[in-house]
Parts: sequence; C-alpha cells; structure tokens
Amino acid sequence: MVNYLHFGNEAGEKFVILPGLALKSVLGSAEGIISAYSLLAKDYDMYLFDHIEEEPEGYGIADMAEDTLAAFDRLGLAHVHLMGVSMGGMVAQTIALKAPERVSSLILCSTAMNTAHANSAAFAKWKTLAEERNAPALMAAFGESVYTPAFYEKYKDLIIASGEGTTEQDFRNFLISLEAIRHFDVHEKIRQISCPVCVLAAEEDRVLGVKAAYELIEALHCPHYIYKGYGHAVYDEAPDFLSRVHTLFTVPDTVNKV
Repeated sequence: MVNYLHFGNEAGEKFVILPGLALKSVLGSAEGIISAYSLLAKDYDMYLFDHIEEEPEGYGIADMAEDTLAAFDRLGLAHVHLMGVSMGGMVAQTIALKAPERVSSLILCSTAMNTAHANSAAFAKWKTLAEERNAPALMAAFGESVYTPAFYEKYKDLIIASGEGTTEQDFRNFLISLEAIRHFDVHEKIRQISCPVCVLAAEEDRVLGVKAAYELIEALHCPHYIYKGYGHAVYDEAPDFLSRVHTLFTVPDTVNKV
C-alpha cells in the first residue's frame, strides 16, 4: 500500500510528485512539503506519493511503478502531470513507458535513465552505514553528497537530526531501494516515451552525475535547464526551482535551454 499526501486546488489538473531515496518516510515532513509546493498548489490538485511501508527483498523500480499505478487506480487518477525526483524520476520514466496513456507530461529532476555515471563510492558508503544501522553517520554522508557544501554546513545539525527515530524497517527499505537504483536501466527504451518531457538538473550533481541528465536530454530532445553552482538536491536548494516547473506548464516555450 502506497501512502500519499493530498493538497492543493482540487479543481485543477492532477499533479503527482514521486520523491527520491530517503531513510525515513517523506510524509513526516508533510507541513513543510505543502508550504514548499504552494506555488504549484494554487493551480494543481497535488499528490505526493511515499514509498511503501515494507519493501520486500528484490523490490525494484518496476515494482515501485506498479504500486504507484495501483495507487492511481484507487484514487481515480486517470491522467497526471508526473514529476519524479532522483529515484522518483526513475519510477516516473518507468510509468511513462508502461502506461503512457496515464501521463500528460513528465518532469525529470536530478535523475537518470541508468546509473552508469553514478557515484559508486557514495552508494557504497551509504550501504555500509545503513548496514551498520548508523543513522547519524548515514545522514551526514547522504547530506554531504546531495547538498552543496555551503548548504550542508548551514543545515548540518538539522540534516543529521532528521535521522532520529529511524526504525529497523526504515534501514531495510533504504538498502532495498538503494539496490533498486543500482540496477535501474531503461536506456534502450527511453525514446519510446511519447508525452512532453522536461529535464532539470545541476552541473555539480555528485550522486548521479550531470552526464546522466545530458543523456536524457539527448535521447528525448526535450526542454531542459541545467543549474550551475548546485548539486543533486537542486530541487531543495535553488530558490527558483518550482517557479521553473510552474512555467513549464503555463508557458512551455519559455523554459530555458542550455
């Protein structure tokens, strides 16, 4: 069962957000999420889907996509604008390939069609710390990888503290999801995506690498924007990130291309 957060303008078109890898449920930050997405919530009926509560061994990106589509069915979401962040972008690509009739448009943020350019050293460190059940060290290592140094230093204590209360199941889910990311690869199918797509990424992505974004852009020939001076979590750091997403829907031709 996939849990979700629902907010925004119920009269608007459906807009679904699929988050990235996280040690704990993203729904614990529901109030902050609603505030952060207020710009989009004025116009769109917003849904943010969490990961399932207990991921079985071998649970992959395709399984995540299946569970998300099942949640769409339960909620009556026939057509959605779909935004996937990092691992969520991998799930979003899979949904767009498996059920193209369900996806009106696709926004891919800090993601990849495979993990060929991923930071294997970072992944290995995260895996080791999760296996050791060392939440503070894992959150520190995770934060150092996804955020810019200045942002991480400013919010270091909060980032590390966010790991408090991590359960055994949280660690298990994290490890299973991390393995799913490592084995994700749709590069042979990516050009079959038929809906409008936009790619947003950052030059200093030290998790999946900016080359991954350029490969998506080349394969999909889509509008895009590559931020300079930001890392993997540009979606959290760049103050104009959601305004760019909003502009994509309202005035598509104004999305910057670099």
